[in-house]
Amino acid sequence: MSVAQHADSRGSRARKVSAGTEELRLRSELDSLDAVDKATLRIARRAGFSREAATAIAMAMIEAVTNAIVHGNRRSSDKAVLVRYHWAPGKLSVDVHDDGEGFDVSCVFDPTDPGRCMACSGRGIFIMRQIMDTVDFDMPKGCGTTVTMTKER
Repeated sequence: MSVAQHADSRGSRARKVSAGTEELRLRSELDSLDAVDKATLRIARRAGFSREAATAIAMAMIEAVTNAIVHGNRRSSDKAVLVRYHWAPGKLSVDVHDDGEGFDVSCVFDPTDPGRCMACSGRGIFIMRQIMDTVDFDMPKGCGTTVTMTKER
């Protein structure tokens, strides 16, 4: 693991910026989102992102994992969500995998459509795409769904 020193945004203390990988295996329960939030904030800071950027990345991750739990695994207790983080200074890539049947990305509603603005759901993918640099879906038949998101400083 490589390590470099970078000044904190306030300049008051140095923080270590590193490279690495980490994996989380989560129950298909919304209670798992706290672990995702904490891990994402910690790892994004290790990659050198500001607190503000790390918080935004954590929001995108919470949306991705929520989708995996609710829509992919349908909150099934016998299915898990696998999260893999890969980071280097200034770069973060995350894979979120569920055991669901997949979906047609082209059928996802546009939450900015005035007819959908009061809908109580349907903004997750939009939020992920607004925050992250790339959001890609891989859904091989019978093998679940993997969303891969990347962010660079």
